[in-house]
Amino acid sequence: MAEETKFCICCGEAVPYRRITRDGNEELLCVYCGFVVDTAHEPAPPARCIITVDDAEPVRHLLETLLINKRLADTVLTADNGREFVGLFNQRLADHQPVDMVILDLEMPVMGGVSAARVMRSLEDKYHVARTPIIFFSARQCDDELKRQLGVFVPARYVNKGSSPHVNDLADRVDQLVTALLNERAAAEKHRQE
Repeated sequence: MAEETKFCICCGEAVPYRRITRDGNEELLCVYCGFVVDTAHEPAPPARCIITVDDAEPVRHLLETLLINKRLADTVLTADNGREFVGLFNQRLADHQPVDMVILDLEMPVMGGVSAARVMRSLEDKYHVARTPIIFFSARQCDDELKRQLGVFVPARYVNKGSSPHVNDLADRVDQLVTALLNERAAAEKHRQE
């Protein structure tokens, strides 16, 4: 009997999974990285604001369109490098405006994703706000160093842009990860209220 698999966007391949029950919902977790590859949650409410950061305009446009059309975010703001993102993020915090998630390219000119994430975490400390989930985004494989960085920037996840020429493949991976993070956030909120 063949082992059942699901696509894990963190690992970038079909992986075996294990079943767990958390907060009364069944989740399927990647056996390699522990990422939730499928859930039985009710759809979560959309994020109020997601910031996407990528140096390629077509990718920024794809992400913005996906997040708005799938109703994953009420507002999507974009930046084309880490320095622009840091300024935007700082301004949002200074104005007491929410940022529910950041999708951050790792490799950009001016300031890369890891450096921008360090500054972002410092700004959150400065303004005494909770850590914003980060989805790091790159065409490179998730190696041990990147996994270590994900641990430093928790809550942080990774999605591989992939090498497929079909933008729908990338859109599906991003949709899956953003939906999973929104569901995790909604479940945590529900748990806090109980």
